[in-house]
Order: sequence, then structure tokens, then C-alpha cells
Amino acid sequence: MDTIARDKMTKTGSVDFYYSGYSINSEKVLMCFFEKGFEFDGHYIDLFKFEQTRPEYLRINPLGLVPTLVINGTQIPESTIINEYVDDLMPSNPLRPEDPLLRAKMRELVQRFQESFYPSMSLLSQFHFVAGELKRRWTDSELEEMIRRKPLRERIERQERALQKGLSEADIANAEHNANTMLDGMDAHLSNGSDWLLGEFSLADIAAAPNVHRFFQLGLEEAVGKRSNVMAWYRRIKERPSFVRTYEYAVQDFS
Repeated sequence: MDTIARDKMTKTGSVDFYYSGYSINSEKVLMCFFEKGFEFDGHYIDLFKFEQTRPEYLRINPLGLVPTLVINGTQIPESTIINEYVDDLMPSNPLRPEDPLLRAKMRELVQRFQESFYPSMSLLSQFHFVAGELKRRWTDSELEEMIRRKPLRERIERQERALQKGLSEADIANAEHNANTMLDGMDAHLSNGSDWLLGEFSLADIAAAPNVHRFFQLGLEEAVGKRSNVMAWYRRIKERPSFVRTYEYAVQDFS
């Protein structure tokens, strides 16, 4: 497992990050870590092997979700909370606006991305890649057994439906609509000529980045290309060392 040296952090104790290379929320946190120079030990969780349902990981995150940051034995399981925690912990190179109103707008954007953009891209990922990849790797009976290990019933039902019956045209259309609405909102935010969503680079840009990048991973980049402001923003964010390092570090599960 590739790890980053933790010279400073080891003085205060253990810093462990459990993540997946296929997880948008993991990529969102990794990008924050690399922007801040936050040092950690990485532990890869292979979602295609259902490692998130193994007892040893469920002791760390009882919901069986990634990512999880563990600081000296204390779990921090939500990507948005992890990123704000790290920004608080390391106040130099801040990733949140100093102005309280702008900071509130940043949180509004991050929440909208998490509540609408991420679920839409997750569903489109199921449709365009995940279901086929799981069927390639496992038999139907093996899949049924492993999916049933998931702690959250709604995730069991969603994945069983995607694998057994296939997602409906209405499901896909709704996900595409919501994802395109997010892109339209980003395009409007960037229409004033600003390089970044709030004028300065922030956690809002980091929250958006892996969702936008997922269009390209799935071969759906035309949706981004049609929005010139978002496309220019994407080119800029791809040049940031933190973005490059994130996709070098995270083992990619796309074939």
C-alpha cells in the first residue's frame, strides 16, 4: 500500500484514511489532503470486492461507507466533515473564504453537490460501469450474498435493482437531469470570468472536481464540453498538483 510519510503527524499519534479509488467522496477528501499537505496512512478499500462490508471495516465505519478518517482511534466518517476538520487543523493555506457570507455560500455549494450532484453521478456510474463490472467479476449468487452484507437497506435495494432488473429509463433521465442542472449552476457561477466558483479556490471547487471528472471517466464528457465556463474550470483544476496527485494515489477501478 502506497503511504505518505507522516513525520509531523506521528508525533501526535496515528492518522489513518480508508478510501477507494472508485469513490467520488474519497477523491474529494484526497484532493483536500494534498492541497493542505496533510499527512496520513492510506488503507485502500476495494468496493468491487465488497471490502467495505467486512467485519474489520464495519468496526471502523458501521455504515460500511467510504471514506473514513481515523485520528488516534476517533472516526470521522463524512467527506465534507473530514475536509472542514483538516482545514481547521491546518489553518495555513485556507480552503474556506474568510468572509462569513462567502463561507456560508461555500457551504451551500458543497451541500448541493453532496445532495444532488454526487447521487446523480453515483447512479450514472452504476448504469454505465458498476453493474457490468460486478457481473463480470462475480456470479449472480455471489453478488446476491455480498450485496446482502451491506448495512444500509436502501443501498441493498438500489444495487439489487440495478443488477437484477436494470435501472429504469426514468431513473437515468432523472440522474442526467440533476447532473446537468449542477453543471448549469457551475457555469453560471463561473460566468463572471472568475477562475473558481467563489472567486478564490475553495472546498467548493474540491467538492465539484471528482463529480465533473466522473463524466470523463464514464465517457460522458460531452456534457461538460457544452458548458464553456465549466470546461475552462475543469482544465484549470486538472493542472493543480493536488488533482494530479489524487488520481495518481487512488488506485483506479475503471477498466
